[in-house]
Amino acid sequence: MSSRVEKLLESLEETEVFFLEYSRIRSYGKAIFLIEGKDDPKFYTSKISTIFGDLWDAVSVGGKSKVLELRVSIRSHPMFKADKVFFLMDRDFDRRELDADVYTTPSYSIENLYCDSTTIKNLIIGECGLSNYKIDRRADIINFIVQEYERLQKTFHRSKKIITVNSVFLYIRKEMHSKKISLDKVFKVDVKIAGGSLVVKLSRRSEYNAVRLTEKTKFKEFLDQSPQLKETLNSPGMLFRGKQEILFLREFVKLLKEDGALSKDVFIKFGYKLKLENPSMADHVLSSLAQYVRTPECLSSFLNRGKAIAF
Repeated sequence: MSSRVEKLLESLEETEVFFLEYSRIRSYGKAIFLIEGKDDPKFYTSKISTIFGDLWDAVSVGGKSKVLELRVSIRSHPMFKADKVFFLMDRDFDRRELDADVYTTPSYSIENLYCDSTTIKNLIIGECGLSNYKIDRRADIINFIVQEYERLQKTFHRSKKIITVNSVFLYIRKEMHSKKISLDKVFKVDVKIAGGSLVVKLSRRSEYNAVRLTEKTKFKEFLDQSPQLKETLNSPGMLFRGKQEILFLREFVKLLKEDGALSKDVFIKFGYKLKLENPSMADHVLSSLAQYVRTPECLSSFLNRGKAIAF
């Protein structure tokens, strides 16, 4: 049996397992959210609970394709097709799928939403003691930190290496139609912030030469002509690959530690001793920062409409 057939059968088996799990929990009478990734509930839980209270449950199914496969299975099932079930997934490099029961992020992924500068503002107010209005020049300190974040983030998005990563990966996904080549097999990305400067390192991986050698001419045409690439480059914060955005966010959060470079700058400039209360936060940004991420208006609207449908 070929590896391709084996993978297909394995995928079908996994979908069947999730379908069985869904058929079990649907009997509880709650709205059910089928969510793409294992880390996604860290973001969605508080957002859904705000609208649905305790009247919901969720299952992470391990991929966008599985979310869509399960939707077909459920909506074509004679007993399940009218269930109170909703499907949440990332946009990736695809067009957004919008329906009464389908939510697609307005950005490449949930991770991009974490990296909005409003998250940094909420974070330093909540975790660095800057909620105290008695702090001298409090607003100036907050603005300074947020502006530094935006400056470094702009530099990050203008990096030729980060642009290369996203251009190549978009090409692989949309022109080569390959869902199997992960970016980690093409490039390894490393991000550091030192001395107020951003350093991006890019290492070529095993699949890079295969793409470069076999697709060189087509890739050049893609760089010159692709409207989707132009759109992506014009909105990097929203449309660049989310995992690289999180690498940058993690490095910035490290600067807020008591001995971090940005904390030292704040003390020199404002005489305020900035201290991140949770020094390990950078290692767990998806969990620790979820409460500080702004809820997109499209998600609030989707959940409110969903509640009206479900109840």
